[in-house]
Amino acid sequence: MSVSLEALPEFLRRSPYHRLLGLEMVRAGTDEVAVRMPFREDLLAGDAAAGQYVHGGAIASLIDCAGDFAVIAAVGYDVPTIDLRVDYLRPATGELTATARVRKAGRSVAVADVDVTDGAGRLVAIGRGVFKT
Repeated sequence: MSVSLEALPEFLRRSPYHRLLGLEMVRAGTDEVAVRMPFREDLLAGDAAAGQYVHGGAIASLIDCAGDFAVIAAVGYDVPTIDLRVDYLRPATGELTATARVRKAGRSVAVADVDVTDGAGRLVAIGRGVFKT
């Protein structure tokens, strides 16, 4: 199925999981895609006593989604994830934005690097996804 750059925001909203996380496309181009995940208390890793920060699984999902959509923007069709790496740099709070750039889009695989920042612009996580093209 072919996916145009203009159709990316709607394509993102098709997934029930993306809707569950509240993901929205902030920016989409062939060189970069940005996806926002709004803050919600049900994404927290623990209660107030444990420290209130966004669960790492939600951040990993954001990284996976942003990388995937950056590759879709580059190649024009949906691609499955075959590997994902996440490095958590600090506890993440509030709204998060993942900015993904395709490093390579080859005939069999594509690689995207992703930076995740909080509302203050601080880098909270980085990731790399590998996708089957």
